[in-house]
Amino acid sequence: MKTKTNQELQNLVDQAVAGNRQALETLLAGVEDMVFNLSLRMLGTFADAQDAAQDILLKVMTHLSTFRGESSFTTWVFRIAINHLKNYKKHMFAHHPISFEYYGKRKGSRRSRFDAECGKGYSGGGIKTLLHECNAAMP
Repeated sequence: MKTKTNQELQNLVDQAVAGNRQALETLLAGVEDMVFNLSLRMLGTFADAQDAAQDILLKVMTHLSTFRGESSFTTWVFRIAINHLKNYKKHMFAHHPISFEYYGKRKGSRRSRFDAECGKGYSGGGIKTLLHECNAAMP
């Protein structure tokens, strides 16, 4: 897609707010990749990035009438995306905290076999003890 000027984007926003479906589709298509790539960078997984990108585009679409044109359209979308992703990450880790078990359960990885062996005999004596026990368990 050809890069649009701020004036062209403002015209598309005005048309989309007035009900022009084609203008709305053009606007969303123009920022879709940026939103997904940002989501993927911040969240790290493809599935989470897809979910977040869809939520962000929905927010952009439903709040389009609040765009005042004080900044470029992409800056406005970027700010919505960042705010959404910060909240998404906060809630994502609150419900599913990161644990060593999560990363150790990846099928077929050498790391998961090592983690399974290493964790078997951990006596709970602190990080140094854990490292020594893990080193001893290494093949």
